[in-house]
Amino acid sequence: MSVLKFKGKKAAGLGASEQWHGFSEEDLRRPGAALLVWLTRIAVSRGHRMTEVAAALGVTYGYLIQLKKGIRETPRLSAEVVHAASQYLLCPPILVKIAAGQITLQDFYGPRDRMAEDIDAAIAHIAGDPDFSFLLPPGVANMSQDVKASLVMFYQDATGRSLLTRKLNWTRILEQLRQMLQVELMPTVTQKVH
Repeated sequence: MSVLKFKGKKAAGLGASEQWHGFSEEDLRRPGAALLVWLTRIAVSRGHRMTEVAAALGVTYGYLIQLKKGIRETPRLSAEVVHAASQYLLCPPILVKIAAGQITLQDFYGPRDRMAEDIDAAIAHIAGDPDFSFLLPPGVANMSQDVKASLVMFYQDATGRSLLTRKLNWTRILEQLRQMLQVELMPTVTQKVH
């Protein structure tokens, strides 16, 4: 049973012979499901068939079906597919990696942070937003943290609101990265004294 279907005039463009008939709860629980939902929404909005999406990503339609069914793992997408998806979605590759489950929101939280609580609070906020609450799929509370985090990110992108800023200190993250690169990767130069 599909819990997330794409309806409307343009959704008919997906083609009756295609096996892309929405997403079941099981489909939505898989790591990286957010990327497949995102690609589908953009395809529907542009009137594209999923075969056209596959061609844009440089993969076959069968490969997309395998990703959707969990036969292949979306978090293991190649760099080439990630790059092609970023071009199709008109977004930076890092967002594709996050939606694909290659980089999770947990990767941005420190060891003592409470990511799950923040995500659940953000989902509750979205559920209370009359302009966007209808976009939350049924059973969202039972979905994986990665799927819920992706929904929060899409909401933040659509509204410009920041619901997860408490723990995502980008300045601190970038400073730590800069220090690590200077200390860990900077070549050591030794001079001989004659």
